[in-house]
Amino acid sequence: MATADPVVGRAAAAAYPEVGSGDGGESGGGGGDVFSGVGPIAISAARKVKYVYANDLNPTAVEYLERNIVLNKLERKIEVFNMDARRFISSIYSSQHVHPVTQVVMNLPNDAAEFLDVFRGISWNHQLAVPSCVMPNIHVYGFSKAEDPEYDFHERINLTLGENVSDVEMHRVRLVAPGKWMLCASFTLPVSVAFAKPNYIAC
Repeated sequence: MATADPVVGRAAAAAYPEVGSGDGGESGGGGGDVFSGVGPIAISAARKVKYVYANDLNPTAVEYLERNIVLNKLERKIEVFNMDARRFISSIYSSQHVHPVTQVVMNLPNDAAEFLDVFRGISWNHQLAVPSCVMPNIHVYGFSKAEDPEYDFHERINLTLGENVSDVEMHRVRLVAPGKWMLCASFTLPVSVAFAKPNYIAC
């Protein structure tokens, strides 16, 4: 059975803050775990939201993810993917999926921020009116050795999205080496980014 560690607990709490309300109910939204590994965040989230899409590129990780889902009796609440992160994100925002994704966790600190470009134009081809769209909350992890790690990570997010995201909540997760911080940045995807012209071609 998948076990939680402090980082996983913080990730789940950040992405699903309604869990602590004490009412025992589920959140109305769904979650996307882009780099799920064996599934600690996805499994924790599935107990708190209606549905979770969990992805990992590593087929061995996906095999253990599927085992953990069965052990936790969450087969009806988690859909598993084994694909590139950009393809996965594009897939869960396609019209084929009925569960709206309101929270996205990107817990791959070394590389996650580089994949944010997929969100630029994610709704470009959707036949939806802008005011009716609920933009997802994104929780992306990263490392920084900069003197001001929050500023450094924020600038990398802005560069990848192609726009300045003003309202970003930064959290220092832990010091992983002398002068090197792991951070989590949380922000709502700006409508202007979601409906911008895509700057890459999805596979």
